[in-house]
Amino acid sequence: MKECILVSNNMVRDAKRDVSRALRESQRDRLSALDAFAQGMMELKTLRAKVKELEAHVDGPLRAAAKEAGNTASDIRNAERIVNGFDLKEESGRDGSEAVMDGFGTAGPEWQESTEGE
Repeated sequence: MKECILVSNNMVRDAKRDVSRALRESQRDRLSALDAFAQGMMELKTLRAKVKELEAHVDGPLRAAAKEAGNTASDIRNAERIVNGFDLKEESGRDGSEAVMDGFGTAGPEWQESTEGE
């Protein structure tokens, strides 16, 4: 009779251990998903800050340099229209790379690299 009780106690102990393990795993999955979400939000926040920085760079020094080089307001507006009509998604999908406009009007990582250390 005592042997049946020991088996039963072992089964209960194993069941408790299995339940605890399942709970830890479910929490791990839940926390892992939450961590991935938080990391994505931080990446998005970082990109938004970089976009604001780039907009200020384009609207400030680059626009001023274009004017100082003798371009008229009409020339600048025409360049804006051309760029705004350009579909970066279509262009970047051709070779798999992303097009990043640098401070010299060319596509490449140069502008991005020059601002990372600032």
